[in-house]
Amino acid sequence: MHDRYILTLALVLPSISGFAQCTFTPTISPANPILCPDATDTLTTQVYGAYQWYKDGSAIPGATAQTLVVEQSADAGSTFTVSATLDGCTEMSAPVLVDGWVFLLPYVIHGGDAPINQGPELQFCEGDTLTLTLSPGYTENIVWTNNGNPIPGATAPVLTVTTDGNYSVTAAPGECPNSIMGIGVEVAVNFTPNIQPDIVDLGDGQICVYPTGNSTQWYFEGAPIGTTDCITPSSTGAYTAFVDYGLPCQSMSDPWFPTGITERSLDRPSLGSNPVRGTLVIMWHQGIARGGEWMLLDLLGRPVRTGTVPYTANSTVDVGNLMNGSYVLVSANSSWLPVRFLVHH
Repeated sequence: MHDRYILTLALVLPSISGFAQCTFTPTISPANPILCPDATDTLTTQVYGAYQWYKDGSAIPGATAQTLVVEQSADAGSTFTVSATLDGCTEMSAPVLVDGWVFLLPYVIHGGDAPINQGPELQFCEGDTLTLTLSPGYTENIVWTNNGNPIPGATAPVLTVTTDGNYSVTAAPGECPNSIMGIGVEVAVNFTPNIQPDIVDLGDGQICVYPTGNSTQWYFEGAPIGTTDCITPSSTGAYTAFVDYGLPCQSMSDPWFPTGITERSLDRPSLGSNPVRGTLVIMWHQGIARGGEWMLLDLLGRPVRTGTVPYTANSTVDVGNLMNGSYVLVSANSSWLPVRFLVHH
């Protein structure tokens, strides 16, 4: 009597579970899918007569095709199986875990010269260099921007910054090149101009720094020689000066060279004053050819005033709207030596 019950249960159990020991076992590919952010993938199995897909053990309504599309946002972290039916026999696949890549947001690391001030913006001196290095792993589709505009050619993980601006970057991790993310902020950078003294030739054998500051150190060919505001050059070579203005951004003067023997064979005009305030007076010496053209150049070599050497009298030039700084009076055909002067209102 008991044997009959056992035989009956053996025949009934397969029909209760809905599955039997079939001659096939469905598998799912890919076997270990890892989805990029916001990406999809397609799970597929072999060709059978009918299908039913399951997520975390529960049947997915309407998922009765050979394939199933999964999404990173909705399905990462879940397991999927599929039951396949062929010739009246149904078999369940082994589970497959759908995983997803998780990335920290990109960030940048500051390097290079130390800023003189760290606040809402990084402040540097002109000539300093800031490097911005993208966080490790973000190697694809790198685009650096300044003030919201892409910087041409700036597609490397490291950006060298030497000019003012608001810098940011977008990029994608190597595993997911289409998952482009930004750092979410802009790095504000400002470069403060250096205060640089000028060396003024007084015409009486002395040269002086302008403007003066807390202290002065003169150099001849790189070696220190004096600490007064004015010195008398005694040798042929390069004279430079450093003036301490008590500011974070200061630099050495441009080199000044004494007039050589060859240069003395050429004449040069004289100026009514140096520095110049408002009006520049140019006194043309007898050895200077009349009728030639002259130019006033700024430190970038751009003409800011032009004129002609008069046949009589001096020239007066209005420089009232020129910015404070150093300028050079030159001959258009180099027939006389240039004269450097300062405008200071």
